[in-house]
Amino acid sequence: MIDSSSMCPRDRRRHIISIPILAMSIFLAAIFIASCGDEGDITEDPTGMMPETPETQPTTPTDEPVVVEEPVVVEELKVSFKDDIQPILAAECAIAGCHAAPGAAGLDLSKYDTFKKGGNGGVAFVAGDGKGSLVVKRIDGGGMPLGRPPLDGDQIQLFIDWIDEGAENN
Repeated sequence: MIDSSSMCPRDRRRHIISIPILAMSIFLAAIFIASCGDEGDITEDPTGMMPETPETQPTTPTDEPVVVEEPVVVEELKVSFKDDIQPILAAECAIAGCHAAPGAAGLDLSKYDTFKKGGNGGVAFVAGDGKGSLVVKRIDGGGMPLGRPPLDGDQIQLFIDWIDEGAENN
């Protein structure tokens, strides 16, 4: 059997060593926790030394009205009969001996109403169908104006755009 008196000095030595280790551990843990501190959000500044952040700045109503800008809508310019089409017709087509009153093939191109009405070959244009309209087919490789230089590509495109846009008397 083991003598109980022989265990006592060993247990006591173990307790003597473990108490200072425990005390030292607690001391070091306390220093560590104190040095870490709290670096989170500060809701109050008792010293008054911290600058105000946007969240802590007091809001003050302003007398200036809030201006909301609306998006800018850019409207595409439409082709005008009066400004774009009629000058071409007057210079190249609605001349004496061609398509001026009474007009060759019954087609008078001197005014919008007679141009819209058409001639012996049918209506000159169908609003919305620029490339399919008779007038475009005739001026774009169809031999018109007769005996004169053909219209240039920009002029032909004006006719197509004007008809596609609704061929209005504008």
